[in-house]
Parts: sequence; structure tokens; C-alpha cells
Amino acid sequence: EPASLIVKQTVVETAPVITEQTVAEPAIEQNVKRVGEKATRLDRFYAALIDGLIGIFAAVPIFITVGFDKLAEPTFSLTVMLLAYGLIAGLVLHGYLLYHYGQTIGKNFMSIRIENLDDSKASLTTIYVKRMIPMQLLSLVPFGGQIISGLVNPLFIFGKEKRCLHDYVAKTKVCYTNN
Repeated sequence: EPASLIVKQTVVETAPVITEQTVAEPAIEQNVKRVGEKATRLDRFYAALIDGLIGIFAAVPIFITVGFDKLAEPTFSLTVMLLAYGLIAGLVLHGYLLYHYGQTIGKNFMSIRIENLDDSKASLTTIYVKRMIPMQLLSLVPFGGQIISGLVNPLFIFGKEKRCLHDYVAKTKVCYTNN
């Protein structure tokens, strides 16, 4: 019988030889989000939507404890209690991120943060005392206060600076970040 011949073939891949190196110009994309650039209105809206949904879940204990009938026509003491609950719940939910990164949960998810006008991270004091509390207190003023804090405040974002009324009050802006 003839002897069988087994041939092993080894294939070695080598990198292609580059004879001329070219540097391509980076493509300019219109939807690139750069750190330090002001956040788009849509990204701010998504962040607010996420925070709003979280806020609704945080308010469930109030709905259960107080009841919808009392919330329809709240007394002054109930209004103060609701304000305090909202501020404390906000600190519990967002306090860590606000303190360390200038972000709420929604802003963290969207990679945006609250900054001072000099591009530094806004402090928790600036965010709460200058940005949030004034709008919360304004919302307690009958008729006009709710219109200003609930409608006029967010409509300011459609201005050239893309800043809400509370941003102007606190001297802040919302920009993209690495976090």
C-alpha cells in the first residue's frame, strides 16, 4: 500500500504594509455633545422627565397618607408640610449627586450637570438655595406664582442662552459632563 502523505499548512497573517501615512480630517458631526457645552433643550427635557417620574413615585406616600381630597384644597399647614416633604425628598433622592457632581438622577442619566457661569460645578447651596427653593416658594403665591414657576420658568429655555428662569436667578447653566 502506498504511504499516506499528510501535509500541514500553516497560515500566518501579517499586517498590511503602510507605505504612505495619511491623516484624515475629523468628520464634523452636528449632534456631537462636548463636555462644557450647554445641554440641548431636548436633553434637559429628558432629564426633567426622568426626575419628574421619580418625584411622582416619591409623592405616593403623601397621596396615601393625606388623601386626594385634602390635597385638592390644602390648608396652609399642609402646604408648608408638602413643601418641606418635597425639599427633603429631593435631598434624599438627589443630594449625593447634587453635592458631588451638580446633577440630579435625570441629569446624571443624560450626562449633564448644573454649572456656575464660570464653568465650575455649582455647589449644593447654590442649587438648593438659589435655584430650587425660590421657584418652590414662588409656586406657593396664588395665581401668578404658579404661572411664573410652572410655565414662564421653563419657557425661558427657548431663549438664545438656553437657560430657564431659575438658571438666571441662580446664575447657573446646564452643560454636558463626563459623569
